[in-house]
Amino acid sequence: MGYTLTERILRDHLVDGMYEPGSEIGIRIDQTLTQDATGTMAYLQFESMGLESIATELSVSYVDHNTIQVGFENADDHRYLQSVAERYGIYFSRPGNGICHQVHLERFGRPGKTLLGSDSHTPTGG
Repeated sequence: MGYTLTERILRDHLVDGMYEPGSEIGIRIDQTLTQDATGTMAYLQFESMGLESIATELSVSYVDHNTIQVGFENADDHRYLQSVAERYGIYFSRPGNGICHQVHLERFGRPGKTLLGSDSHTPTGG
């Protein structure tokens, strides 16, 4: 029986459950992307879990949404994101490098890899 490309990727990344229609499964995530509007909360949750390192091949923290520096809040978030990236080995993409989903697709997208992102346009990566 032949499988679709999506089925092959899911089967290759299966880490929990049985690959059967209607069944819940867990898969290995190869890459993550976050952006500054949602990434701050995601990394605060990551740190609260007490994890020592990332478990992906590649993770990137993009600053491309809250770039206006009227008050201190955005700048503080950006400093925090940069410090988390440095601590955990996550690539940090500074403001001005481009929109996360497009930059990630162009620079890091790889056929057959899984990507989990905190940006609503992440599915543009395939």
